[in-house]
Amino acid sequence: MVFPTLSSIPIHKILTCRILFSDLRPLPDMKPEVDTACDVLLIGHGLAGATLASALEQAGKKVLIIDQPLPGAASQVASGMWNPLTFRLLLKSWRVDELLPAALSFYTSESTRLGINMLQNLEILRVFPDEAADQRWKERLLDPAYAAYLSPDKPTLLPQNIDTKAKQGLVQQAGWLNLPAYLQADSAMRLANGSLLEQPFSLSDVHFSTQGLRWHNFQAQQLVLCRGQFERQDRWFNWLPTKPAQGDILTLRIPDIKLEQIYNAGFFILPLGNDTYRLGATYEWEQLEPGPTAAGKAELLTKFEAVYSGTYELLNHQGGIRPTVADRRPLLGLHPEQARLGIFNGLGTKGVMVAPYFALQFAKFLCGEGQIEDEVNIKRFKKRYEQHTGSRWNDVAL
Repeated sequence: MVFPTLSSIPIHKILTCRILFSDLRPLPDMKPEVDTACDVLLIGHGLAGATLASALEQAGKKVLIIDQPLPGAASQVASGMWNPLTFRLLLKSWRVDELLPAALSFYTSESTRLGINMLQNLEILRVFPDEAADQRWKERLLDPAYAAYLSPDKPTLLPQNIDTKAKQGLVQQAGWLNLPAYLQADSAMRLANGSLLEQPFSLSDVHFSTQGLRWHNFQAQQLVLCRGQFERQDRWFNWLPTKPAQGDILTLRIPDIKLEQIYNAGFFILPLGNDTYRLGATYEWEQLEPGPTAAGKAELLTKFEAVYSGTYELLNHQGGIRPTVADRRPLLGLHPEQARLGIFNGLGTKGVMVAPYFALQFAKFLCGEGQIEDEVNIKRFKKRYEQHTGSRWNDVAL
């Protein structure tokens, strides 16, 4: 093949090429094109929505999340701690032996996927409120079922300028998930790849059919609501016995405490690094304010100042409403009138530890590969639904 030389090309064609190439400029930043078809449409990008989305994608499903950041969302202000015990009667947390390994494995995988370090293992320095608590601790130390979670060693690395007259014990296999960092990193990745849209959503705009569902110009096979306490405001699931609890949490700079564990004495102090700590948390069941409250701040600082004698600086004050449930179990399942509408909610105060296990279980169910356990299935509130709506419960199928 003979290629033309530059001298053999007509001058007007050379000039045209020069004009075309010299006029190229960098394109402005473009938003990723969002595919209008997906397998599952998830509403809400808190802890429930983020874990369920990842679990569904691991199962091969295509997911689109619709989220409208609103004040009062619990995941934005949650401490992110996990504790294998409940301190009131010093018992193991519900199903901790299976939930905790699943959670740690899940978040480790998520850390790799997102390229961030969001897990930190920390012991809990538990301060006993009375002699009965001290006695229960001694009894549990003799029980092999608690060996993985209770340290037989006496605490030695005690915080400074904190009253340490009361007896203490160390809880093992505890720690915290940097939940805001997790959600922010996941949001950034999803906004970039088009699997997250930040805009308002209303169920009244959804049209269900035997072939699937449609929301505006988006089509899916399944819709799952992960909106936390905001589900109380919608007719579809407002019959579920949620018990929302408002909570306040403070971020402090405390240069003189030198705390290397999570401190728990009826309130917690969580070390974040660089002399920064999180102080929490309050529980208000009646006055459900969507943001921080003066009463919550005063309660926390009163408890803190009762045991701490050094200086501190208040950096931030946040508040939100937790989506707890009357029986303290998560809410998973399909609406009895509409098989294409599901819910994943009610993770409560143990949400960090509970969410991954049941997100994976729900994802398998939505893929037709398993069942939802009766203990967490919303069908356990069948009678409540029938009394609230006057309708009979239908066992819908996917």
